Amino acid sequence: MFWCDVCKCAYPHGPEGPGAAFEAHSATQHAGNSPAEGVRQITGRQVVIGLLILVAVAWAARFFA
Repeated sequence: MFWCDVCKCAYPHGPEGPGAAFEAHSATQHAGNSPAEGVRQITGRQVVIGLLILVAVAWAARFFA
Protein backbone atom coordinates (compact mmCIF):
# COMPACT_ATOMS: atom_id res chain seq x y z
CA MET A 1 0.00 0.00 0.00
CA PHE A 2 1.08 3.55 -0.73
CA TRP A 3 -0.08 6.77 0.95
CA CYS A 4 -1.65 9.54 -1.14
CA ASP A 5 -0.90 13.02 0.23
CA VAL A 6 -3.57 14.57 -1.99
CA CYS A 7 -6.66 12.79 -0.67
CA LYS A 8 -5.08 11.33 2.49
CA CYS A 9 -5.81 7.71 1.70
CA ALA A 10 -3.91 4.49 1.13
CA TYR A 11 -4.04 2.94 -2.32
CA PRO A 12 -2.83 -0.48 -3.47
CA HIS A 13 0.01 -1.19 -5.83
CA GLY A 14 0.80 -4.11 -8.04
CA PRO A 15 3.83 -5.25 -9.98
CA GLU A 16 3.82 -2.01 -12.03
CA GLY A 17 5.58 -0.01 -9.31
CA PRO A 18 4.73 3.10 -7.30
CA GLY A 19 4.67 5.57 -10.21
CA ALA A 20 2.18 3.63 -12.30
CA ALA A 21 0.11 2.82 -9.22
CA PHE A 22 -0.14 6.52 -8.35
CA GLU A 23 -1.14 7.38 -11.92
CA ALA A 24 -3.90 4.75 -11.76
CA HIS A 25 -5.02 6.06 -8.37
CA SER A 26 -5.02 9.66 -9.62
CA ALA A 27 -7.04 8.76 -12.70
CA THR A 28 -9.76 7.07 -10.66
CA GLN A 29 -9.82 9.07 -7.41
CA HIS A 30 -8.74 12.54 -8.47
CA ALA A 31 -10.58 12.65 -11.80
CA GLY A 32 -7.28 12.95 -13.63
CA ASN A 33 -6.06 16.01 -11.73
CA SER A 34 -2.39 16.31 -11.02
CA PRO A 35 -1.26 16.18 -7.38
CA ALA A 36 -0.41 19.89 -7.55
CA GLU A 37 -4.04 20.74 -8.37
CA GLY A 38 -5.43 18.64 -5.54
CA VAL A 39 -8.86 17.10 -5.39
CA ARG A 40 -11.47 18.47 -7.82
CA GLN A 41 -13.80 21.07 -6.35
CA ILE A 42 -17.57 20.87 -6.66
CA THR A 43 -18.86 23.60 -8.96
CA GLY A 44 -21.93 25.76 -8.43
CA ARG A 45 -23.55 24.13 -11.44
CA GLN A 46 -23.23 20.70 -9.82
CA VAL A 47 -24.81 22.04 -6.62
CA VAL A 48 -27.75 23.54 -8.53
CA ILE A 49 -28.33 20.30 -10.45
CA GLY A 50 -28.19 18.32 -7.22
CA LEU A 51 -30.70 20.63 -5.55
CA LEU A 52 -33.05 20.39 -8.54
CA ILE A 53 -32.90 16.60 -8.38
CA LEU A 54 -33.57 16.70 -4.64
CA VAL A 55 -36.60 18.96 -5.15
CA ALA A 56 -37.93 16.71 -7.93
CA VAL A 57 -37.60 13.60 -5.77
CA ALA A 58 -39.26 15.33 -2.79
CA TRP A 59 -42.11 16.53 -5.02
CA ALA A 60 -42.57 13.07 -6.50
CA ALA A 61 -42.58 11.47 -3.04
CA ARG A 62 -45.20 13.95 -1.85
CA PHE A 63 -47.27 13.46 -4.98
CA PHE A 64 -47.26 9.65 -4.82
CA ALA A 65 -47.53 9.32 -1.01
